[in-house]
Amino acid sequence: MTEDKITPSSYEAMSQNTQEGVSSDTLTQGHAKASDLNQDTSKESTHATQAALERTIEQLEQKLKEKDKEIQEQKLRSLADINNLQQRYQRESINHKTYAHQYLAKDILDVADALDQAQQSLDGEQLKGIQLIQDMLNKALAKHGIEMLNPINEVYNHNEHEAMAMQPSETVENNHIIQVIQKGYKLKDRLLRPARVIVAKNAEEN
Repeated sequence: MTEDKITPSSYEAMSQNTQEGVSSDTLTQGHAKASDLNQDTSKESTHATQAALERTIEQLEQKLKEKDKEIQEQKLRSLADINNLQQRYQRESINHKTYAHQYLAKDILDVADALDQAQQSLDGEQLKGIQLIQDMLNKALAKHGIEMLNPINEVYNHNEHEAMAMQPSETVENNHIIQVIQKGYKLKDRLLRPARVIVAKNAEEN
């Protein structure tokens, strides 16, 4: 006995094919939508990462600029300090060379004072000898920039003179030096010793 094969009717076959086609299309569309969603998410993630990197780069560049500015400022300060030290050394070197003889000169002033006193108590050939020695000493001092201050009849200058007394005078103008008690000396523009003087203090004229 043979079994009869059951074949679907035309309607059932069409219905089955339609269902299979719909299911396939729906699955395909689902895969497409999922793929598009994944791509959108990937793009957003890429954009976010790129934006974060750009911000990080900008921050690093800003820090580098600030650091470079700080280094340049430090460099300028260091150069200024070096320049100041060089100028200070040059000034000190010049001052040392210019005023190197001041301590020796101060010791020699006692000898000059002794010669001045000797002139007041001697005469004749002895006086001439003392004057000759004093001239030699003054020339030696001048050779090294040491100037003698003997401001007789000059206007009183408190920067170079020391007033020991003030007295009226008929022959010397007011505030002028009547007498030099002790000569002064200076080295270049540095005062070694002020000249001790007596200054005229006359009554002011109406």
